[in-house]
Amino acid sequence: MKKFTFLMFFFLVWGLSHAQKKNGTVFIEHPAMEKVNMLWQAFEQGDQAAYGNLLADTVMVFFNGNRTLRTREAENKNLEWWASEFENLKVVADTPAYADAIEYKESGVWVQDWLRIQATHIKTGNNVDLSIHNLYSFNKDGLITSLHHYFNNDVFEHLRNDQRTRENGKVYINHPYILKVRKLVNAYCAEDIEGMLPFYAEDVAFSNSTLKLKEQKDLATQQKDWERIFDTWDNIHMKQVGYPDCIYYELNNNYVVYSWWNFSAVAKEDGRKVVFPIMLSQTFNDDGKIVYSLAYYSTNHFE
Repeated sequence: MKKFTFLMFFFLVWGLSHAQKKNGTVFIEHPAMEKVNMLWQAFEQGDQAAYGNLLADTVMVFFNGNRTLRTREAENKNLEWWASEFENLKVVADTPAYADAIEYKESGVWVQDWLRIQATHIKTGNNVDLSIHNLYSFNKDGLITSLHHYFNNDVFEHLRNDQRTRENGKVYINHPYILKVRKLVNAYCAEDIEGMLPFYAEDVAFSNSTLKLKEQKDLATQQKDWERIFDTWDNIHMKQVGYPDCIYYELNNNYVVYSWWNFSAVAKEDGRKVVFPIMLSQTFNDDGKIVYSLAYYSTNHFE
């Protein structure tokens, strides 16, 4: 048994020692990497001559795995599209990633990098910040024979969609969710927290224009805020301004009620009265509960 165990251990160690096989060398600096930098500089400047001088006569181009064989001239034309569609074009390293050059024993020199293409789309005004991973193969003459680009194509779908007129749902002047918002406001003015709670989902998130970007409160925290307000102010009243809108957004498949009010209250401590406008934006889930509540107002009226 001991002999069998020893032999198993021997073959395991021998197998692991022979599991690795070197197939090339990785460089952090290499002439091929300099050529890739020159390629993107020419891309930024729309310099087709400089761009083409770095390519082989024919180049295999891959976009997210889909390949096409192009002549040098056809690949150069790609720069015309970028120049006509974008301005302030810039290509930067997607740090902390950095480029590598690899000399393979069998397949020659390859470079890989991770970049960000930043630009402003002329027709839509969208600012683009596109992460892109690239691979480049080289022939013995140091010319690029293939370009492999991997990126999120949703960026370009968004740009195409922005150039079309498209409906994204419906606007309702009367809707059950509008009635719910009005009843919720009435319960708030009556300082009836128990009456307010059924309108909200358990995981509701609250925000307002005085909080930091993306800062939110949960229901328990918001309830304490209501209690503090009701302890400080009397005669709370919210008068509707104009009319609310309930909008169904097809893209996100949700309903949002927008409403406008004049808020007024009297301070219990000194009788001071405050009056200010407030806008509410409340998003409903499929159960008709509010899952997101956003309030826009200015705190200047409390100073």
